[in-house]
Amino acid sequence: MVSIRKATIHDAESVVEVLSRYYNFDNRDEALQIFHREYSLHYHFRVAVEGDEILGVVSWRMHGLPKHGIAKLKRIAVLPDSEERSMVLEMLYDAALADMDYFYRDQGYELRKVYMMVPGDNLFLHAFVRDHGMHCEARLHSHYYEGRDEYMYSLFMIQHSPMLSGVPSVA
Repeated sequence: MVSIRKATIHDAESVVEVLSRYYNFDNRDEALQIFHREYSLHYHFRVAVEGDEILGVVSWRMHGLPKHGIAKLKRIAVLPDSEERSMVLEMLYDAALADMDYFYRDQGYELRKVYMMVPGDNLFLHAFVRDHGMHCEARLHSHYYEGRDEYMYSLFMIQHSPMLSGVPSVA
């Protein structure tokens, strides 16, 4: 049975194994350094596990200050050969949103917006985030690498934000 739990520093090797399949690391050492750096910077990592095997990982971080209510869904990946890939991705996504919501409420604020960057060639993830209510806000041409576009998706958690009241409409 697949379950979600908070990742620990001891999960580094398994997390790197999953992330290396989707992210453009030069080698395993670079991937390990990135995980340790993000972990030490208080990124929130959750892993999907079945038995002792890590099937997927998701990470997020606060963007700005807690009062802004914005979070970046940084990384999300599931082993491609996992028979339950869609279900695991769904569980990780839901766990990340719940974790973000709890974090902001614990700080006395509300989660207002979640955003993420999706590589242009990850069609599976594009379809997934659109199916889960995220909207494409921008296409960033050759953003990280020449000839490889990134897409910024967002999901507004609060539909009628007080921050938007009184904003003049553009005609």
